[in-house]
Order: sequence, then structure tokens, then C-alpha cells
Amino acid sequence: MNHTYTYDRAHDEAHRLARRHERDLHWAKERRRQHERELGEALLLVSTKPITLARKTVLVTAALFLAIIAGEWLVQSSGILTDWMPIVQWVAVALIVAVFAGALVSLLKLKGRLAAARTLLRSNQNRLAHTQYHINESVHLFVDSRVEVHNTRQVHLV
Repeated sequence: MNHTYTYDRAHDEAHRLARRHERDLHWAKERRRQHERELGEALLLVSTKPITLARKTVLVTAALFLAIIAGEWLVQSSGILTDWMPIVQWVAVALIVAVFAGALVSLLKLKGRLAAARTLLRSNQNRLAHTQYHINESVHLFVDSRVEVHNTRQVHLV
């Protein structure tokens, strides 16, 4: 026997709702994973020694200072630009100030990252509880919507 089914709006709507709740559940689970990754990164950042975090900034700053000083010394020792020496010295001072300002900005960004990590660690339980609430709600809604899909299907009695 060939059976044809008529369009059932309630069943179609139940399927659409079930797919939406399934997407919500996947989103909530992914959000939970993201919170756990952020927590791991924050723990790593806070547990690292401050000198280790600032090492790159300090080394780059020292290397740039040495390069500027060496460049100015080379210009002075060459004796070619004796009339331009005040300008060369002002440029060297400006470069040193710029390097110092860059190092200061880098260290302030590091301080901000540490403060954000500490804030995240303090609010971790609330964030995870909120995400767990969304997961629980999504699971219940998804199960209810799958039951609704099952209940609205057309049944053929032979």
C-alpha cells in the first residue's frame, strides 16, 4: 500500500522548535568549554611570575636602548656629521623616550591583563553556574521538544 501524508503544521513546527533547542544546547555547551579555556588561561597567567611575564618587554627595551646608544656612538666616532651632532643627539633622546613609552605601555597592558585574569578567577563560580543553568534549561527544552515531535507525528493504522 502506498501511503501519502498530508502536511502537518504542528509536526513541522515541533521539528523546527527541536532544532532550535538543539542549537541552543550546543551553544551552551560550547560556551561552557570557552569559560573553562578562559579559566585555564587566567590561572596560567596569574600563576606565572611577574618577572617572567615582563621579560620580553625588558629584553626588547634594553636591546633598543643599546642599539640607540651604539648608533649615536658610531655617529660621534665617525666625525663626519660634526655640524649635525646636536640634531643626532636630540633624535637619540627622542628615540629613547619613545622606547621607554612603549615599554611603559606594554607593562601597563600586562598589568591590565593580570587584573582581568584575577577578576575572572573571582567571578568564575558565578559564570560557570550561569552557564550550567543554560545547559540544564536547554537539555530540558530539547527533550520536551523531541517528545512533542514524537507526539505530533502522523500515525498510520492499518
